[in-house]
Amino acid sequence: MAGIIESSPAHQKFSRYDTRVIIKFSVILGKDASCIHIHLVTVLGENAPSIQTVRKWVKAVSEGRDDIKDEPRPGRPVTACGDANISKVLVSLSDDRRKTCEEISTEISMSRTSVLRVLTNKLNNKKKFSKWVPHLLTDEQKESRVNFSRNFLRRFQTEQNGFLGRIITDDETWVYSWNPETKRQSPEWRDFDEPLPEKVRRKQGALKVMHMIFFDMNGVILRWPIPLGTTINAQYYKKVLQDKLRPAIRKKRPGLLESGILFHHDNAPVHKARAVTDVLAGCKWELLEHPRYSPDLALCDFHLFPKMKEHLCGQRFETEEDIIQATKVAIKNLDKCSYVTAFKDWLQRIEKCANNG
Repeated sequence: MAGIIESSPAHQKFSRYDTRVIIKFSVILGKDASCIHIHLVTVLGENAPSIQTVRKWVKAVSEGRDDIKDEPRPGRPVTACGDANISKVLVSLSDDRRKTCEEISTEISMSRTSVLRVLTNKLNNKKKFSKWVPHLLTDEQKESRVNFSRNFLRRFQTEQNGFLGRIITDDETWVYSWNPETKRQSPEWRDFDEPLPEKVRRKQGALKVMHMIFFDMNGVILRWPIPLGTTINAQYYKKVLQDKLRPAIRKKRPGLLESGILFHHDNAPVHKARAVTDVLAGCKWELLEHPRYSPDLALCDFHLFPKMKEHLCGQRFETEEDIIQATKVAIKNLDKCSYVTAFKDWLQRIEKCANNG
């Protein structure tokens, strides 16, 4: 065969399929792998398949394989991450972003691995878990947040710090007899090969005291511990405003009553009661509206209470009086400048809310 087939450019244009036909024909003629390889090298030169490839196909044909075309290969096709498949994945996700790779794979007839590659490598997506929020806002409630923020900013642009300086805000919070340390409070320096420190998960203590706290840019004006078992209704809140807060303002903030107080609290039913709004009007304190379900815009929720309780973490108290005194100390130890910082942070949050509306 080597004597009658001469090497030429035309002969060197054999495809892989062509060489397999020759191998199959040669096997039928009774040629072995070495002989077939010599003939192929004589004709194709450097373009001839390797001896290992020839042996593989000789073995396959000898064992009865008739079809010498390539079998479908496992894994991702070259076009798996092409524009067409990217579009299919996007369309599949458009109606439900919680779909699993398996569900998308079944829906668009693409392998799960290819779907995952499109999502992560091409679309830069990652599966993110939901975070707990106090309430899912309706469109009306979102609009209320924006309106509050824009009205607030208009007042601030007109009055500047004179506006912020007249604001008194308040809320209520429970302080427990036992508050576990936060994760941030309990790290330990250890060698790299040492195991992580263990920490027992503990619940808050059963004994607790509710505190009603009022403050402004200069700090806390009134910290009022509420006796256990007291019903906190509109009449009780009204009494605290009249008999406790007003005298405290007169004592700690001389002149503020005459300047015109801007009073801010959230939308708890007690705060919105007619008896409370009447007493605020009687004191000539202007009530700043607060959007519903917006703890991120409430100074007590994002500033005072977290910082106060951080000082109490890891401590254990035996009596109500212990809790009350510890809370007093925790508030006293807060940096005075932090209140000004909190109001600035509040303003930034309000600006962000107004701009994102």
